[in-house]
Amino acid sequence: VLAYPRARVALLSTGDELVTDGSPLRIGQIRESNLTMLDAMIAASGCEVINLGVIPDDEAQLERVLKEATERCDAIVTSGGVSMGDYDVVKSVLSRIAEMRWMQLAIKPAKPFAFGLLKSTTGREIPVFGLPGNPVSSLVSFELLARPTLRMMAGHAPADWDRATILAIADSALPRSPDGKVHYQRVIAQFKEDGRLHIDSVRSQGSHQLAASALANALAIVPNGDGVAVGGEVPTIFLVS
Repeated sequence: VLAYPRARVALLSTGDELVTDGSPLRIGQIRESNLTMLDAMIAASGCEVINLGVIPDDEAQLERVLKEATERCDAIVTSGGVSMGDYDVVKSVLSRIAEMRWMQLAIKPAKPFAFGLLKSTTGREIPVFGLPGNPVSSLVSFELLARPTLRMMAGHAPADWDRATILAIADSALPRSPDGKVHYQRVIAQFKEDGRLHIDSVRSQGSHQLAASALANALAIVPNGDGVAVGGEVPTIFLVS
């Protein structure tokens, strides 16, 4: 029997401002949520997760953790520190030790994204996916950009790299303003008696509003313009495997 080994994916988040123990927040601190979300998403894509936790804003420590990850993992996923123009240890370290591309994509959420290759001591080139820190941006960029690559690494046929995209009927309006970007709006999707997929917006579309993501099971692809009216058709990525 020919089989592909399950990819081992290192997962980490960086930032002195991240709180993981439930203690009261001080000024400038936020709750860490991306690791829990991405851990589940990576596992659901068929990979083994090596959760390295939160790494403080220390360049030497981050460099050591990343290099150690190349020795035992097949890919690395980081959360935070990829926005253009902002100083961050992730950008500083990866720019120095890996071949990276720092991108600004014409999508919302998930505009900032980074991808590159980090060599191990044996010469293996380990792909690195730099996801944005905002929770919804991190979710969308993983779904669109990281998950298909991990599926490819796992030996899936090209037709199975991406999730199914279905033309759905909007049961509620999906408003937006023209900004030159494609919007991926979180929606609740279900098949109805007419045999068509119907969607309702979860309303809260801010890239920091992770709670609304728990309600959504699909992403409506809303093109640049004024949005989709009730009854309109819209391509929708069904997030249910």
